[in-house]
Amino acid sequence: MPPRGNRLVCSLRSQDGCIGSFDATPGEQPGSVASVNPVNWDKPPQKPVLECHFTLIGDLGMTGQIIMLNQYQWKALSDAKLEKFFYGAILWGKSPFKVIEDAQMMLKRDAK
Repeated sequence: MPPRGNRLVCSLRSQDGCIGSFDATPGEQPGSVASVNPVNWDKPPQKPVLECHFTLIGDLGMTGQIIMLNQYQWKALSDAKLEKFFYGAILWGKSPFKVIEDAQMMLKRDAK
């Protein structure tokens, strides 16, 4: 089964209004991610990420789906270090919100 798109475009907005963007590309194996580019910020953020938007780009442009995360969902993903699994879920048509739930559960378990 091929990936759903050629690349995943990600945009971030910090609490102090900085805008960042980066791309992730699918790997050869289902569910894998070949590369994640570093975030390019318009100016260096001084505060945490407020929201994130993710969309797939295919051969004919945007696929029409945008996934939006709030600051708590993004923080859970980044604290649990599951970002790459999240990108892979979007790229390969799996459930990205299941990855977020897993990250939140991992952090709750570690906090106890």
